[in-house]
Amino acid sequence: MKVPPMIEAKVTNSLQGSILTLIQKDYQFITGEKIQNLFVSDLVDLVEKCYREPWQLDVGQIMWFGVKILEKPNYGKNSKNTPLTPVVLTLISKDDIDMKNAGHTGKEIKEMKVARLFKEAYEQDVLITHDDVAFLLHSTINTISRYARNYMKRTGEVLPTRGIIHDIGRAITHKKIILKLYKNGYQTPDISRMTNHTEQACDRYIKAYKKVEKLSKTMNSDEIAQVLEMSRSLVEEYINILNEEED
Repeated sequence: MKVPPMIEAKVTNSLQGSILTLIQKDYQFITGEKIQNLFVSDLVDLVEKCYREPWQLDVGQIMWFGVKILEKPNYGKNSKNTPLTPVVLTLISKDDIDMKNAGHTGKEIKEMKVARLFKEAYEQDVLITHDDVAFLLHSTINTISRYARNYMKRTGEVLPTRGIIHDIGRAITHKKIILKLYKNGYQTPDISRMTNHTEQACDRYIKAYKKVEKLSKTMNSDEIAQVLEMSRSLVEEYINILNEEED
């Protein structure tokens, strides 16, 4: 059900007027008509993003919160002081129903659903975690991780989870896939597109991998780490990937 534009405009205008009255009455330190109007406009935009009305969602969709792609983790920042951004996710889609009618298994449908949720958030410049998806789908984190891992292995595509894009935790699957694509002859622009990573990030992994590969023939992990000024754990990650390629 769509709300008539005239009614929607009245709601917005009423909200703007109410906020402006509140500022002029109780927050007079926000001075200047231009500043007040800018503040009201920004606040209304924020409210509209965070509190979308039910009629603005399609059947099967839900509002959730994630972290902006640009909101990268750094020293002193934790879950309590990391701002969240609203995002619209599709829990049940026509594709899910079509797959079921076509005879696909529940696992196959769930795998595509998991991939869709991560992609939808990313398309809105937001990242969600395995924990988020596990909660939304009433599943366990290990199960969601397995679905995501199987999808990436099967398609060669890196899912834009927060762990992967922000390099949180032990998410090194993206490195493996980027390097596998490189070993299979793909060029950096194609790898970048397929893995939801910048070309600079892809080149960084590839160059580091090639350096470790060369030095590993004559040095151990500690020596390589010292020469390349990498952490030992990072060097060992690349060596593990190298050994997997050779198996």
